[in-house]
Amino acid sequence: MFQLTQRQINYGVFGLTTALAAITLVFVSLVYPRWEVLAQALVALALSGGLWFAYWRGWDQARYALLVFMTVVVAIGTGDEFLRDGFNHVIYAVPAMALVLAGPLWVLGSALAVLATFIYRMGALYLDPLDLITFLFIISGMTFSRLAVDSAWRLEAAKREAEVARAQAEQRERDLVAQAAELAQRNAEQQSLLELVATLETPVIRLAEGILLAPLVGALDERRAQALTTRLLQEVSAQRARRVILDISGVPQVDDQVARALVNTTRALELLGCQVVLTGVSASVALTLTHLGIALEGVTIARSPQEALGR
Repeated sequence: MFQLTQRQINYGVFGLTTALAAITLVFVSLVYPRWEVLAQALVALALSGGLWFAYWRGWDQARYALLVFMTVVVAIGTGDEFLRDGFNHVIYAVPAMALVLAGPLWVLGSALAVLATFIYRMGALYLDPLDLITFLFIISGMTFSRLAVDSAWRLEAAKREAEVARAQAEQRERDLVAQAAELAQRNAEQQSLLELVATLETPVIRLAEGILLAPLVGALDERRAQALTTRLLQEVSAQRARRVILDISGVPQVDDQVARALVNTTRALELLGCQVVLTGVSASVALTLTHLGIALEGVTIARSPQEALGR
């Protein structure tokens, strides 16, 4: 269905007014060649055309200026010879334009202004009760019609805004879902990396049936010690291992904290019935354990994993 915007309709009113002014100028030139009438028609043509151009250039107030100008032209410029014949319907011309260009107040205001001017000029001729009732009925209909149109436009605008808001809300919801999925994927990847790091930090190697090797490399802090204990307990329980070779040759320094962590790990494994063999104890480590006074009770010592396997 073909639809016109309000601005396109306003262009049509400006064009119609300019065309009527041009037709009036030609008609007056041919039928009433009087200079004052020609001057009025020429001024009407120039102003309506100029206001049309101004509105096209973006001056929105041009439509109100056109209504004021047309109100003055109809109220003052209409000849007495056209008004003496009775209630002239030219009084409805400006309200009809206001119905399209402006709003209900302009419809009512322009109609009353023209009526008041005609009453001032013609007197009782425009005070006939029946004519006034008809006038009020028509103007009221125009006013309520404009109110209904404005309400429909506001509802349509609200509907468009609601649709835009709904579309934006749906887009935000899709974005949030995508962000949540991306965040979940990142969390899963991060968890996998953490598990990989934990596995690399505390590797457990199956050397033979029931025998596991846990080589330790790097500094052993409280977190790594806890991770080591947890992983060894899981592997021993899962593989039903009876012996764990704990090689500390790659640990650069053994202090009180490391020694106690090794003792706690050993005791936890013994509760599962698993024997712990400690290998890789260097001279400096042995000296440190001696100075700290930590006795590795219940822990079998071997020089290397090979020696532990040989036993």
